[in-house]
Amino acid sequence: MKCLLSFLFTFIGLISEAQNDILKYTLLHNKQTKNVTVTILLDAINTRDHYLLIPRSAPGTYEITDYPSFIENIEAVTTNGSTIKGQRGRGSIIFFRKEAKITQVSYDVNITKMEAELKGGFASSKIRENYLGLLGYSVFATIVGYEDKPIHLTLKSDAQWPIFTTLKPSTSMESEITLLVSNYAELADAQYLFGNDVKILKVKDAEIPLYVAAYAEGEINLEEIGRRGLFSLQGLSNYFGYIPMPHYTMCYEFLKPYSEEHTYGFLMEHMNSMTASATMASAITTYDPKANIFSMVHHMGHSWIPLRSYGKGYRPFDWGSAPIIETIWLNEGFIWYVSSIVTNSPKTIDFFKQIIEHAPIYIKEKSLKELSQLGSSQYSGDFNIGRNLFSRGALMAYEMDVEIKKATNNEKTFKDALIGLLNWTKENDRAFEYHEIETILSNSTGVDLSEIWLKWQNP
Repeated sequence: MKCLLSFLFTFIGLISEAQNDILKYTLLHNKQTKNVTVTILLDAINTRDHYLLIPRSAPGTYEITDYPSFIENIEAVTTNGSTIKGQRGRGSIIFFRKEAKITQVSYDVNITKMEAELKGGFASSKIRENYLGLLGYSVFATIVGYEDKPIHLTLKSDAQWPIFTTLKPSTSMESEITLLVSNYAELADAQYLFGNDVKILKVKDAEIPLYVAAYAEGEINLEEIGRRGLFSLQGLSNYFGYIPMPHYTMCYEFLKPYSEEHTYGFLMEHMNSMTASATMASAITTYDPKANIFSMVHHMGHSWIPLRSYGKGYRPFDWGSAPIIETIWLNEGFIWYVSSIVTNSPKTIDFFKQIIEHAPIYIKEKSLKELSQLGSSQYSGDFNIGRNLFSRGALMAYEMDVEIKKATNNEKTFKDALIGLLNWTKENDRAFEYHEIETILSNSTGVDLSEIWLKWQNP
């Protein structure tokens, strides 16, 4: 009996500890204020030792975005039930001046202000009469030191708007969703769509559950978007030989420009989804068997690299800054090259060469690593940097592909090099170091690629 009681007390203690180890996040859409309110429940922590962090960057954005400036009404509830105010510190930090033990933090996110001030449409969440589109990293804070803890997430709408999330895509939308999220990175990476004007389509005949989630301020054709997405997914599956995503969502916004200063057209990749913010001028409305799907293939292809095989800086990610990443040319260029193969677009090789040939001097004089470091926060802000990064990476991939085919009598291709990177990351469960890349590529193909590697490292 003593042994049994001891076991039960231990078991109950473990359950209690496991429950306490889970953070509880609630995101509430407020129709009247057009804001969203985020509430975080947690075990008591001391404000002297802990603070909130609002991202200023996210994997693949390669820029600093001032999301903390849109956070308002920061409050915390102490263990004795009193309320204390929070305020923004330097950079991404939100702290509480009064030392206390707190069990709850809440804040509002001003979505209207965010869209007005962020002129790059791809970087902002958005609110409309019957639509709310949220990028996870633009609204969710983390408590530093708690990033790896599981999260019990609740999504609500006080207007009873139906909700869709890429964390658990479904054609059945409800006004309240609860789910368990593995960690903060997964929470921040996802998208959250609210509103009666959100359109959802599950694409037929896909190898994995494939969805289109779209909002448009005019006519669009969900079936055609889905057809192009299915074609893209099939092409990538045929190239790599497998699909790593458990499901995939293509999130599209077709908007009337917020102002003349706002720009659209950039897409953003996520683990199991992509975001595309475009104007109505780019709306997909009709079937087109010759449609250009290059960009769709490219961003979907990121679900292989770098989202599942990456260099230092990309993962684990420093949410408080745009971390220095030395391998943007690999992240972007290798998948640009894959996209040219999947879409059967050999002329893009000449396009890459033209970009490099006509690059400004301040770009040409940079080594590959230096240019990537520069692009860590200026990839799209100065797209000369971005264009030259992906062009150099793509041409390196092209020359390696030619050499691999020649040395193996076409038995192997650059695909084997990429599969080598993916397998290496899976086996080692970490980011690869810069000096490890060429060895992985060469060993994966059985071809010495060091000469090509060294050539492309130079200015």
